[in-house]
Amino acid sequence: MMIIQVLLTSIILGIVYKKMLKWECDMSINRKQAFVPIFLGILATILTLVFALGIAFTFMNMGFTIENIQNVVIKSFVTSFWRAGLIEEISRLLMIILAIWLFKPKNVYEYILTGAAVGIGITLLEEFVYGEDIEGLLRLLTLGVHTIFGIIMGKYIGIGQYNKKNGLPYKRQYLIAFSVPVILHTIYDVCTVFNPAIFINNIDDERTGIWILIGLVCIVFTTIFQFVAIKHVKRDAEKYSKMLM
Repeated sequence: MMIIQVLLTSIILGIVYKKMLKWECDMSINRKQAFVPIFLGILATILTLVFALGIAFTFMNMGFTIENIQNVVIKSFVTSFWRAGLIEEISRLLMIILAIWLFKPKNVYEYILTGAAVGIGITLLEEFVYGEDIEGLLRLLTLGVHTIFGIIMGKYIGIGQYNKKNGLPYKRQYLIAFSVPVILHTIYDVCTVFNPAIFINNIDDERTGIWILIGLVCIVFTTIFQFVAIKHVKRDAEKYSKMLM
């Protein structure tokens, strides 16, 4: 099942990314610049695990564990933030910065491509790890979410760099580049991976039903959001391709 999951993910995201590469006006990005960030995304997932172990070890030494939190909603949010929203996005940011340093993108759209590629790499390794059972196939509905987070981060880093070069305000763009993916990622994981109905066992049937409904709504919204986001990338590709560094 895991092999099927990874294969389907590779095909679907590969098709999307190939289209994104063609949307750059002069299609000047080289193969190394286009595909090395995917491997950096895989590295980002490994780095996330290292960060997670480090944070867990630190909290244990301080005498604090997630189990100390009694409120199920707060427990879910704290878990999502520390295990995913914060450390995964820090890892993503570091790999995007490394890719920028290695390849010196020529325009804002190439920053977007870099972010997307890192997101694809993160997704591939996650599917390899989590795609072992039939429930993993449900992840196909939202498998582009890491790519979208990467696009957001790459886009606003690129706009920030462009604004900085041209003497325009840029700090707000950098803030958006990091904070928006962190917030979206945390909320997404609260509703899915760390949904109280799944993550926490000792809640009553009524709240379990409510959280299951919240999870389903989140999946539907995220599925639609992915298509809308990619449509916007296509629409704005020419504009961002002309924003030269």
